[in-house]
Amino acid sequence: QYGGQPWEKGAFGVGVSNVHNVGDTLTWKVTIPAAGSYQVWLRYGHKMKDYQIADMGGRTAFGVDDQPLVPLENLPDTGGWNASAWARTAALQLPAGEHVLRWQNLKGGGLNLDAFALCTDPAWDPNAAVGDFTWWGGHRFTQPAAGEHHLLLQAEACSSFEGPEIQVGTGTPAGTKTHVAFAPGAIPAVAEPAGAEVHIFIAWGWVNAIVPVKRVDAERGLIEFAGEAAQDVRMGNRFYLENARELLDAPGEWFLDRPAGQLLYLPEQAGLQPEEVVAPVLDHLIALQGEPAQEQWVEHLHFRDLRFTDTSYTVTRDYYTPSDGAVRIGGARQVSLSGCEFAWLGGYGVHLEQRSHEVEIRRCHFHDLGQGGVHLVGGTAAQPHHCRVLGNTIERIGLIYKHVAGVYLTHGSDNRIAHNRITETPRYAISMKSQGEERLSHRNLVEYNELLRTNLETNDTGAIETLGYEHRDSGNVIRFNRIFDSVGLLTRPDGTIVTPHFTWGVYLDDYSSGTIVYGNIIGRTQLGGVCIHGGQNNVIENNILLDGHEHQVRLQPRDAFMQGNRFERNIVVWRRPESNLVYSYNDRRDVVSAWDRNVYWLAGADLTALTHRLTPLGPWSAWRGAGFDAHSVIADPRFEDPANDNYRLRPDSPALALGFQPIPIEKIGPEGLD
Repeated sequence: QYGGQPWEKGAFGVGVSNVHNVGDTLTWKVTIPAAGSYQVWLRYGHKMKDYQIADMGGRTAFGVDDQPLVPLENLPDTGGWNASAWARTAALQLPAGEHVLRWQNLKGGGLNLDAFALCTDPAWDPNAAVGDFTWWGGHRFTQPAAGEHHLLLQAEACSSFEGPEIQVGTGTPAGTKTHVAFAPGAIPAVAEPAGAEVHIFIAWGWVNAIVPVKRVDAERGLIEFAGEAAQDVRMGNRFYLENARELLDAPGEWFLDRPAGQLLYLPEQAGLQPEEVVAPVLDHLIALQGEPAQEQWVEHLHFRDLRFTDTSYTVTRDYYTPSDGAVRIGGARQVSLSGCEFAWLGGYGVHLEQRSHEVEIRRCHFHDLGQGGVHLVGGTAAQPHHCRVLGNTIERIGLIYKHVAGVYLTHGSDNRIAHNRITETPRYAISMKSQGEERLSHRNLVEYNELLRTNLETNDTGAIETLGYEHRDSGNVIRFNRIFDSVGLLTRPDGTIVTPHFTWGVYLDDYSSGTIVYGNIIGRTQLGGVCIHGGQNNVIENNILLDGHEHQVRLQPRDAFMQGNRFERNIVVWRRPESNLVYSYNDRRDVVSAWDRNVYWLAGADLTALTHRLTPLGPWSAWRGAGFDAHSVIADPRFEDPANDNYRLRPDSPALALGFQPIPIEKIGPEGLD
């Protein structure tokens, strides 16, 4: 819910426009914190010089209740209707308590109203105190001096307006790091919040946080945090509260009272039946620690057919890379884990760091994990390298922290991730981050993996995702993977849960470059099989892309860096005529250097007859006329049994004549590992 004052409910840059008629009026019902003389600051924009009015001073007024309005002065032309600026416009004597503030256009002439700031401190200046505006509505706000008072009014938060042409914007309020709000009465009062925690998907919903609780105000509908969250809580962010005694009200629930040393439990059946209860103490079970700086390695150790289970986890503010691990390997080489089970762990199964290399994780079963499966961690100089993650089954991960992966490289190079089956993940199946020259993930080989039902709880993501902040070719290869049902989920400010939402099969994010995406089968995605976000020299070749809901391929040019990408010898099949074949932020043609010899098939419709924006240049005729897909064909690709997800090609497939090479489907997944 929104937890602020109703007159603050909005965002900078939204505001109210078309208030240029005499008599146009806005009102706000407010609670004035204290009686006093308030400086009235207005954040506004106008370009009335075009109408021979250089300053709107004296043409509008502001006041309280039915008292005479005070003219607002010092409102010069800002150079544009949306070029907002703060101006000190008046001083106003205000009484304490609940009142109505009123703005009115007295003489005509236009203004775009963004916000009012009223403050008893004459030295407080919003030009310095309010700033650092973000595109998502965040901003910095510095309080006035101790003992002084202020009111911030978002223009669009007006409680009423009168005027024939007034347009009131809709702004989502900025988030907060100090509390979460809920509908009063939805959560009971908590007498002793020590030990209670809020689990919340913060900000955009890419990550979740676990935040300790200071106080629960059931009457006001506020949960105050003990300290701040690392990112802001926004309207619509979904959350739950746990470990408060008052919430213990349903069979199967429990409450840990640490000060009393008690675990309270409501059994699911009458009477407490004998069963195993585990209270984990350790956050890891095995640690291998060498001294790589002295070239002293832990080596030649092999773990086989062991079961690792029941570890705890660390509550962290690093929501993007939680990194507990049952088996922690640092400064090791020629070490292996094979045939092992990793179950009911608080963190990852295996954590690799400190230049560990030639480590193999083979045919293990990872399931029901608080974080992810395998995590490679370290900057360019200290990262794991030449490791192999082969033939594993990784399922039901991210039960505690959500920004995780079946196999996560933050960071690692020259590794092979192959023949794994990764399913039921809140975010990635596999992710390889390069976050600058000091933190690279290069020359990794991701092949023959089966990745199903990923990104079930977050958005802006892919089953396989890469980052490329270093702005150069990575040498990563993504080939012969089978990827289906990359889903995605978002909660809107009104609390509506939207799914599927904002996902791809392979997401080459943030300038990822020099990546080969070859021979993959990618189906049932929301925004397409492949997305290139700002990168260059990527090769998308010999893939089968199936049933993207909104797009089949998505290009996201950020600037001139994006160029030289290639899309050749792919098969693209979809069923929704209203979907795009290729979507792009703009119609730049240099973002690709080759786009040809593909097979397209829109089942049940003629894509050449579609008139909507099928491609960045418009319909098929415009795309083809610009030289793209000159040798491509529109034809049924002749799959063997698509109704049962068998996408092997029949001998008469038109793709074969264009140079498409059959995909070795029999090698995909653990069954294909030699």
